[in-house]
Amino acid sequence: MQSNENLFYICNIWILEEARAIAGKLVKNRLAACTNIIPTIYSTYIWKNKTRMDKECSMIIKTSKSKVKPAIKFIIKKHSYTCPAISAFPISFAHSEFKEWIEEQTKN
Repeated sequence: MQSNENLFYICNIWILEEARAIAGKLVKNRLAACTNIIPTIYSTYIWKNKTRMDKECSMIIKTSKSKVKPAIKFIIKKHSYTCPAISAFPISFAHSEFKEWIEEQTKN
């Protein structure tokens, strides 16, 4: 990946208010250009040897490669989960103006 590439990353959060707070701070601190919150998803997983299905919300975060690590550290610090699921994916193809906008919004 080149240093100027942009990424989407996804993070699931238990409570909508927590997702809104984290999303707002990510954008305000220029760790993300934009966030989208999907208020209701259902996650199935095994935790402490029990299969669980829980209602969560999911946040899609758009950022530049240079901001991914600091943004993930920020989320881990603010997140209520012991082991938050945070996954980043490169934006391989996108409208060039959108990619430029992400870079501009995540500059210090």
